[in-house]
Amino acid sequence: MTVRWLKNGCVMAMLAVMLFVAACGDARNDGNQPEQGGESGEGKPGVSFSYMMAGKYINWLNDLKWYPILLSRTGAQIELVNGGEDDASYAKNLELKIGSGQFPDSGIVSLAQAEVYGSQGVFLDLKPYIDQYAPNIKAFLEKNPQYANLVTTADGQIFGLPQEYPTLSYVTFYRKDMFEKAGIRDLPRTIEEFTDVLRKLKQTYTDPNFYPFTGRDHFLRFSEVFGANDYIDESGKIQGVYRNGLGYNIYAPGFKEMLQWYRQLYEEKLIDPEWVAGTATEESWQTKMLTGQGAVGNDFFTRPSWFMNNGGPENDPNYSMGVMDPFLDKNGKQTMLPPYEPIYRMDRVFVINKKAENKAADIIKFMDYVFSEEGMTLMNYGEDGVSYREEGGKKVYLVDFAVEGNQPLGTPVWNFLQDRLTFPRPVDNEAYYNWMDDLTKSFATTFFDKYTSMDYPSIKYSTEQLKERTGLLAKVQEELNFAAVKFVTGDWGFDRWDEFIAQLEQSGYKRIMEIDQAAYDAMKK
Repeated sequence: MTVRWLKNGCVMAMLAVMLFVAACGDARNDGNQPEQGGESGEGKPGVSFSYMMAGKYINWLNDLKWYPILLSRTGAQIELVNGGEDDASYAKNLELKIGSGQFPDSGIVSLAQAEVYGSQGVFLDLKPYIDQYAPNIKAFLEKNPQYANLVTTADGQIFGLPQEYPTLSYVTFYRKDMFEKAGIRDLPRTIEEFTDVLRKLKQTYTDPNFYPFTGRDHFLRFSEVFGANDYIDESGKIQGVYRNGLGYNIYAPGFKEMLQWYRQLYEEKLIDPEWVAGTATEESWQTKMLTGQGAVGNDFFTRPSWFMNNGGPENDPNYSMGVMDPFLDKNGKQTMLPPYEPIYRMDRVFVINKKAENKAADIIKFMDYVFSEEGMTLMNYGEDGVSYREEGGKKVYLVDFAVEGNQPLGTPVWNFLQDRLTFPRPVDNEAYYNWMDDLTKSFATTFFDKYTSMDYPSIKYSTEQLKERTGLLAKVQEELNFAAVKFVTGDWGFDRWDEFIAQLEQSGYKRIMEIDQAAYDAMKK
């Protein structure tokens, strides 16, 4: 797995929340009961409201053929407000929008922001509205206590609704045709067998620019195989800096063993040196995998299909991709993969502005439809007889992902990618996997249920904890990544290991662990 302590501007620990903000709300109802909304009739909101999120999600949402149907069924008119083109720019603009009173009727914030600004009167407490107007949301909260615990404050308030995320993990994929040419008939099940496979590939493909194992982002993968990733043990003690299994435990013996293994790969020219150095771009990695300068990758689960659909077979008519099962650990036990994202995205939380209090009841009714069986069917399958049909008690798509999912922006499509943000709502993993192209669907329908661990609960931090943790984490991550490169390339000898540990501790590694433990313990009370 890759290091994703700070990923794409979207990890909960990235959004440091300002402690002192002028409250923007103009409270008109000081009681505990919500104000009555507009005329709804048959449970339809019939409401007009504004909704802010990143521009890229707005572009995708406007292209979805089910979106106007959703608006028609609910009677809603929604003004989509661009808060910044991508996640990073959105996060950067968000505090300014909130603090200046420019936040629209509703929008996406982090859970920490929802609770901080909610307590200051900027965002509405949604709980009384849910209790009165949203039976589907209320049922979801009752059925999913972890979700309910995350969103409910110590005072019993609910200031936001997070997005539930599909069950996913990274996958290790490979060029099947290159494996066959190298005489590799059995896929590796251990790190040792994987190393031998890389050696065989290197012996077969003698181009000096060929490195069997290549990728993008940070190169450290397979920490779970070495027992070097973060986790919460049976006693409730956090091991390592907690990142839902995607961080590292530098105190585990396997962490040093992992870096020694990577040193071996580097010395034998089995891993792309540009990847190790951090100079590989997404474009350069894609080019290498498309043109045969790389044969194995570890990345998002749709990547094998992407290479097949974006030039692989055009470069080589024999081009084909496959996916490996996760490796066994050193004791011969099947490893379980940490989820690609936490099941509940605390950086994608729907809130309602206190200034929109007169619309709140109908906005919640709209969101309740999104949580309903009918609403989820629309968003996950589309329209009966048009984009899907019932066969033998199951829904079967009548439209093709390979066609719909590859249309240029601005083209109306049937698309059902639940990992993309539209409106936070429950997930249907079966629908998500079945929507994919044939190659992805061939493994995804069983892979994630079988190999993705659910033993990584999300941790909710206080504002003070989040602010301190964010600052420490940036420094610790930078130093860890720097040291990993030095150890793997041989610039540092492993006789400097104790010095490395001491430096990370001085930079705040242990303090982050203390913050994680305190936050986790507080959630259990």
